[in-house]
Amino acid sequence: MAGPDPNEELVVVFESANPVALDIAKSVLEDAEIQFVVPDEGRIGFGVTPIINPVYRIEVLQSYAAEARGLMKDLAGKGDSEPAE
Repeated sequence: MAGPDPNEELVVVFESANPVALDIAKSVLEDAEIQFVVPDEGRIGFGVTPIINPVYRIEVLQSYAAEARGLMKDLAGKGDSEPAE
């Protein structure tokens, strides 16, 4: 069985300033067995301003982007946003 293409790009499929929404989005992707990364996740929880706590993003491999965005649609409108394609 072939693994993911190491040259495949990561794309943003979810953005939110809400850490609770981020946890929900991560859970949805985990349930769907879609691998993802959260850039700068180690900084979550520090500070209270947008400069220190930027919008949280979830990235997936480009080949899983459409499926992941579909799963994220239910979270849109709850303080979250879907990035432009």
